[in-house]
Amino acid sequence: MLWKSSKPTAVFAAIAISTLLVGCTTGRYDGTRPPDPTKAIIVGSITEGFLTQPHGLMVHIRKVGERYTTVPLATLNAEDDQPSPNRLGNLFMYEVPEGDYEIYQWNYEYYRGETAPRANPVIFSVKAGETAYIGDFSANALTFCLSNVNNAETTVAALKHKYPVLDGRTVQNLTARTAFEPWPDSDARDNGKGLCKF
Repeated sequence: MLWKSSKPTAVFAAIAISTLLVGCTTGRYDGTRPPDPTKAIIVGSITEGFLTQPHGLMVHIRKVGERYTTVPLATLNAEDDQPSPNRLGNLFMYEVPEGDYEIYQWNYEYYRGETAPRANPVIFSVKAGETAYIGDFSANALTFCLSNVNNAETTVAALKHKYPVLDGRTVQNLTARTAFEPWPDSDARDNGKGLCKF
């Protein structure tokens, strides 16, 4: 009898502990419900170029001071918004708590390379009720380098077409803080022209 009465408690405790250990990963926001006014919306795109098959580009963003509050950007297991046979990517939209966020790492799901450390971290801030464009992330498996550029004019229009909930919302362009030159990972090679250069 004692086991039967404590089994639900043990199951609840195991679920609670695993939730605390895993942390909070922010899921994609599809815009089918009204935005939460206590949160911010971040938008942009992520794309990978490849020769024969995609390798699963992943860009990792975390809330500063909260190691396990993350926003995972990925090319695999998402819709493909790139009309090219050698590019895979999507326009993304996430609803996140306000605060400071860091773009701290990137990798390919199907390569072992690790991100080279950045001398200056890429940090941006969002406020409740704000919609922010954080850039267009792009990498390829030739140079093993990730770039984040400002294509706001075309990308924000495409985002508003894909996500009608963005219509009528002012989109702040944060690329002055989030854009960066090519960022190599440990698989990048210097072929006599420098890392991240053909």
